[in-house]
Amino acid sequence: MPRMDNRPKRVLMVASRFSHLQQFHTPYLRWFAENGWEVEAAAQGMGEFPFPSSIHRMPFCKSLLSLQNIGTIFRLMRLFRKQEYQLVVSHTQLAGFLTKLALVFSGKRATRWVHVCHGYLFRDDGSLKSRMYLFCEKLFCGRSACLLVMNREDEKISMRHRLCRKIVRIDGMGFPEDRFPILTPSGFDAERSRFRKQAGVAAQEIILLCVGEFSPRKNQSSLIRALAAIAEEFPRVLLWFAGEGQCLEECVSLASRLGVNERVCFLGQCKEIDQLLAACDALITASRCEGMPFSVMEALFCGKPVLASRIKGHEELIQDGKNGLLFSLDDVGAERAMRTFLKNPGQFEAITLPEKYHLRAVFPKVLACYLGENGDDF
Repeated sequence: MPRMDNRPKRVLMVASRFSHLQQFHTPYLRWFAENGWEVEAAAQGMGEFPFPSSIHRMPFCKSLLSLQNIGTIFRLMRLFRKQEYQLVVSHTQLAGFLTKLALVFSGKRATRWVHVCHGYLFRDDGSLKSRMYLFCEKLFCGRSACLLVMNREDEKISMRHRLCRKIVRIDGMGFPEDRFPILTPSGFDAERSRFRKQAGVAAQEIILLCVGEFSPRKNQSSLIRALAAIAEEFPRVLLWFAGEGQCLEECVSLASRLGVNERVCFLGQCKEIDQLLAACDALITASRCEGMPFSVMEALFCGKPVLASRIKGHEELIQDGKNGLLFSLDDVGAERAMRTFLKNPGQFEAITLPEKYHLRAVFPKVLACYLGENGDDF
């Protein structure tokens, strides 16, 4: 029998940071808003959205056992009891765990909950850290209607430990084709020359660009050490960092201490990533853990080679020796990759981002997971 409930459908998107929702989930927020849903968002930080009807500021602390996170669980519980959400979608491991507990303790059994894993912060290696994280993932794991993962390793972990009844591997959240202006090769070269001239960088200098929040997980300090090790051998290489974060000052001090501060540029938070990608010769990342890294997608979309640590997420996107290089996370991995690239920067093919990662390919699959088999009944 069809539902006679005329109340508006309501969806809540939860993430640790508003910037995460803005960067990766705006197309989905737009779809819900345009299809008659009341769209709400809960996250930490400041952000403005054209689509959510309500924005709930929630503190999320990266330390899982923080008292602040306990307070966040109670705030989410009050929100769930106050509002009637037909659908709750959580993103990132921390926000997903707190959302799960809040839903269970609030007793909202009818609310459909979908969690999107953007990369588990552990490996299935039996270590104490892994066992702790797995315990959190297994706790009330039957509460989720669907679990979305973004790489083969996370899919194996979730399947092996039965973290949900329905597990779906997706190719990221979808790279929007209009992310950057469409430039012809000549237009791209013109943008490269213009930006380099503006930055005072000579045409023969090689720029390695790293994009991301400064954090232990992103591991930017290892790239500065690698640059210091090859600085005399390759005097024309520059290392640019776009981003901010808790480890920024530490990295600034490290570059100065190693005597490469004039070769390292800290750009801060940058919105014009397309200009940086046009100006650089390659993207480089030494991240310790990823789900499906967006910065790598951006570089490949622009036809730039990528030097990346050999981890999940990177291994999905990089064809070693073709569109980039994969290197180990030991003391000399990044140094070796830099040397290999700098000896012949033109050795890599300009393989663009495969179609399966584009938004038009990913969007229908993700939306179907959100709505479920009976999505029309919402």
